[in-house]
Amino acid sequence: MNRVPFTDAYVRTIDSKNRLQIPAQMRGVINPEVDGKSLFIVPGERGNTLSIYTETYFCDKAASLRTDEIAGPDAIDFEQMFFGSASRVEMDSQGRVVLPERQLSMVDLGAEIYVVGAQYRIDLWRKTDYEAFMQEVVARRGSLHQFLRRPGRAAPSPEQKESSGLRF
Repeated sequence: MNRVPFTDAYVRTIDSKNRLQIPAQMRGVINPEVDGKSLFIVPGERGNTLSIYTETYFCDKAASLRTDEIAGPDAIDFEQMFFGSASRVEMDSQGRVVLPERQLSMVDLGAEIYVVGAQYRIDLWRKTDYEAFMQEVVARRGSLHQFLRRPGRAAPSPEQKESSGLRF
């Protein structure tokens, strides 16, 4: 299924009750009938970040992870870390989620953060960390764009182009 990716980056503040307002542009991408009504917050792939997944994506990804077929302790460590650290949250009528204290204690986000679209997830970054990261990657943008041109990538079909709203 094609879905509109989460994109852009927004500065937001985590209030004294650990509430974070998800930007309207990102909320508009979430279809509760398709994506579920809950969100899952997990430790991010990068250090000192958190990631937010839609319910459907999180459950589909969990079902596709066949860690029970991987030998060794890394699979068990991953399962216990990832799923044991995941929290289901609901968005209120104003588009806010309460960030669980447990997740916040794993990172040092501060009060002012960036809410960053990352295709199928939303990443939460400490504001200064994200700004430093962007300075570094913008300097490498030419080499990073090579990812789009790597061999073996299939060109999008006309239907994919039209349904995505993207210009290729």
